[in-house]
Amino acid sequence: MPNEMNTQRSIWKKLVPVKLRHNVKLIFTSIIAIALLGVFLGSVQLGPVVFTTGGTLVSNTVEYIEGNIDFFDLSQPHSISLTVDSYQLEELQTNFLTLGEKSWIVTDAIIDGTFIPDVGIRLKGNSTLFGLGGPNDPPNPFPPTIGSPTFENPATLPFLLSFSKFSEGRVYQGHSDLAIRTGANGGTAANEAIALQLIADSGQYSQKYSFITMQVNDLPSTTRLVIENPDQGYAVGLNKGEGVLYKSRSDNTFTYQGEDPNNYVEEILQVSAIGVRDLSPVLELLNWIETVSDEVFDNEFENWIDIPSFSKYVVTNDLLSNWDDMDGPGHNFLLWFDVEDDKFTVINWDLNQSLSPEGAALGEMLGFGVGGGAAQMWGKNPLKSRFINSGVFTDDLANAYSEINELWFGGELTNEIINEFSNIIPVTDTLNAEQIENDLEKLKYFIEEWKVL
Repeated sequence: MPNEMNTQRSIWKKLVPVKLRHNVKLIFTSIIAIALLGVFLGSVQLGPVVFTTGGTLVSNTVEYIEGNIDFFDLSQPHSISLTVDSYQLEELQTNFLTLGEKSWIVTDAIIDGTFIPDVGIRLKGNSTLFGLGGPNDPPNPFPPTIGSPTFENPATLPFLLSFSKFSEGRVYQGHSDLAIRTGANGGTAANEAIALQLIADSGQYSQKYSFITMQVNDLPSTTRLVIENPDQGYAVGLNKGEGVLYKSRSDNTFTYQGEDPNNYVEEILQVSAIGVRDLSPVLELLNWIETVSDEVFDNEFENWIDIPSFSKYVVTNDLLSNWDDMDGPGHNFLLWFDVEDDKFTVINWDLNQSLSPEGAALGEMLGFGVGGGAAQMWGKNPLKSRFINSGVFTDDLANAYSEINELWFGGELTNEIINEFSNIIPVTDTLNAEQIENDLEKLKYFIEEWKVL
């Protein structure tokens, strides 16, 4: 028998139109806001707030930095230069090594020639920080570390860069944050870039990326990959209409823990529509997954998740040899909830372990791994595992696998992308032209070997 929550949800859906039920909170919020407007008007400084046609809060941008060139235009060279006081760098290092905290520090930045003061940076990542030390490091550090980060040269560290942390409402070309990635053994990080490009080429939602020259103070420059970070600007850029973007955190178990949203603070981050919508759709999904029978799961899955896109998500990570997707220790994925059709789309996020011998080695040591075929796919996330093991969606998975495998590996697409990278990855103080060429050739070799598994 369906549980009480599912029964109430069904009645709610039948009696109340989609548009109305998804805007109830907004309607009541608006009524209260209008009533209080006369009390607070004049005592509060209002910033611009942008709404979609459906009423979902999109942005509270108060300062838009245009910049000189499109940061994600791959035909242009790009650079980020940071000026940071030494005591702040010491604070960042000490807090991480002693407390395991990724604390924010302030820096002045020059991005593609545009000076931006008071930019926030903090360490970002989990497996990418292995080897730096601190209470969160594994008891026995793993030899194949992802990247070669070191505190001696902060330009090698994985960072989250925020334009709004110390200047609320400020964005750079529509982005409040940028993710600065590391490459295996201090290399190009081309493996993640090609994964992002292949995902985009297959018609799935991806993230924009750019190769840059990065320098901190007067230390040697490094070659880095920068990608879009899931923020309100990214949510808008999906162009999916009215909805909410959620991001899975590294501690996410994807299990139902009651109706109190406070129980999910360490598991799920709401990225967009903050203050207008909440975690309710995700909590309903978790409760449904945890309580329904296999028969109900099979019959009603299409009412909750977009099956074609989720099938592509599953086979994509298998074909990319990415063990750290929603199943992995980082629990990396995004959820888009479309309020028009009342349905979720799962979106790829954090592909730095993809198409990488170092990533594959680390995955095996951690007890994770993927095989080169749909028949070998595995699953630990309850949504993904029930979907794969159902048997009802075998044809959907097979069709997605055939389509994507042919596109990526049936011709010269991957080699063409890698060859293009050879023209745009910058030579820096720590990465010369020969090293870039070797990194790309190694990537080609790994892909050729992976294709035949």
